[in-house]
Amino acid sequence: MKLKLTECPELPELEVEIRYAKLTSQVQSLAKKIAQSEKYLHGEEGGRQYRILVDDIFYIESMERKTFIYTDRAIFRAEQKLYQLLDMLQGTDFVQVSKSCIVNINVIDSMQSLANSRLQATLANGEKVNVSRTFLPQIKAAFTGKEND
Repeated sequence: MKLKLTECPELPELEVEIRYAKLTSQVQSLAKKIAQSEKYLHGEEGGRQYRILVDDIFYIESMERKTFIYTDRAIFRAEQKLYQLLDMLQGTDFVQVSKSCIVNINVIDSMQSLANSRLQATLANGEKVNVSRTFLPQIKAAFTGKEND
């Protein structure tokens, strides 16, 4: 892959062009990464509202009818339900791993098989998230990068 950066002071905003001979999973992953780099969710912590960069999110979990956004620095409470956040994250590197959890595929360090055809994902911060049987194909495809090749 060749990377070419060109400074153009007359451009009103950042412009990114990706040229490729064939649309591969590598190209799609790169496009996703660029698109998600400026995407934010909103959350509340300690009575204050925050904009949370999607790239900074490790996972999102729903517990007892409340939704929480986990980053490496803090845990935020989201007003939206898990399915609403999943819709908002379409086209990003987030994948649902259970009925109550969505994970940023970029923060998964490793995966290990568990009993009952489940997996356990270890995140970059050392936390472990269980993947239920229903969501195994999606997480495996996303983790190995073999979604649409």
